[in-house]
Amino acid sequence: MDFFTVLQLSGFQVKEAGRVFARLKDEAKNPDLREKRRWDAFDFHYCNNTNYAKFVGPRPERWEDIPVINKSKIREYNIPRIPDSNRAKRYYFRNTSGSTGKPFDYAVDTLSHALTWRILEDRYKSAGVSLNDLQARYYGFPYSFVSRTAEKLKDYVSNRVRFDTVDLSDRNMENWLDMFSRKNFAYMYGYAYPIVTFAKFLARKGKILKAYCPTLRVVIVTSEMCTLEEQKLCEEVFGVPIYNEYGASEAGHIGFGCDGKWKLAHELMYVEILDENDRPCPHGTVGRVVLTPLFNKGTPLIRYDIGDMAAIEIDNGEEVLSKLMGRIEEMAILPSGKKVAGDTLFVYVFKEFAKVCPDITEYKVIQSSAKLFEVNISTSREVTVEELGKLKKLCLNALGDEAEVVVNCKEVLDRTLMGKFKRFERRYNPNA
Repeated sequence: MDFFTVLQLSGFQVKEAGRVFARLKDEAKNPDLREKRRWDAFDFHYCNNTNYAKFVGPRPERWEDIPVINKSKIREYNIPRIPDSNRAKRYYFRNTSGSTGKPFDYAVDTLSHALTWRILEDRYKSAGVSLNDLQARYYGFPYSFVSRTAEKLKDYVSNRVRFDTVDLSDRNMENWLDMFSRKNFAYMYGYAYPIVTFAKFLARKGKILKAYCPTLRVVIVTSEMCTLEEQKLCEEVFGVPIYNEYGASEAGHIGFGCDGKWKLAHELMYVEILDENDRPCPHGTVGRVVLTPLFNKGTPLIRYDIGDMAAIEIDNGEEVLSKLMGRIEEMAILPSGKKVAGDTLFVYVFKEFAKVCPDITEYKVIQSSAKLFEVNISTSREVTVEELGKLKKLCLNALGDEAEVVVNCKEVLDRTLMGKFKRFERRYNPNA
């Protein structure tokens, strides 16, 4: 069944979204219209959501004077998910725990949600695939029986085959490979970690996925960080281009691209990069990613800080997102007080360690205090004392001698049933 037919039967304004998005593609090139769109979005929520108006205070004259909002402030000011007045006919209610683990309830009106799918349709088309093509989905399954059943039904009508991303054993990888040899997949989509793990398995076996599945055209990774080195590996062993999709479930689609650059979703989103004092960062400078969905009539996410770090650069005369570092909560705080992207830091530590011990299958680093870093590794063989000492030394070189490093060898590392996996996690709050 056509994807948008399913979406329309589910109550979303698909046809209207198609007409609106066609117009927005041209409007996005006009800076004056983009300026008007962001103020229209602010004025809607300011005039129709009483608690949001109280949070803002007197109506600002300059965009920079609108206070930045985040999940904590939405809870603190008890800002409701939908307006007090001038509500849309229907809303799409969801919740997300995010990386902080604190539940966050939000609402998106059905037209805005349909617009998100229209922009994804446009971006996927630019990569050579359609939402109706057969998808190999690396997303895992939810916990409850009802949710799992609902996901299976959505997969069936959306032409998707879901893969088990909890079991990343070689035996299960063989099952994945067999599935690709039997089905005409057009693209892979899902979390970066299981997809990269599959790529490493194929590399060890000396196999190219395209040879088993000639219909495969592209791979799209989402949600988690995927380094340029990992993307290069994936392209080599899959035999197809790798694209990155970047978004936030509560705010919508943010960017789509490859080679560490994302085309911004100017049609639906106003994106800012701000410093610690909420001031705009110059092009090329990393700062906080702050979003304003231009059409959502649900939860007021105006100048919404999603907790990610990135930069905006000019590439061929067009603004693109770059240097995406992931969430602020995932920044490692070194004993010296310096903040660095934890995932990136340890990618290079383990890249160097692989020269000594190439048998690491996966790793996870947990910073549990200002100085203590717990390094958990899983290997295909027993690691020697000398190798463990080398790993600890590499970690200390990266973190500083004041750090305390504990290395643990485990058969399997924890991950969620949905398949998400963080290679670095900070579990302490320096401000607590």
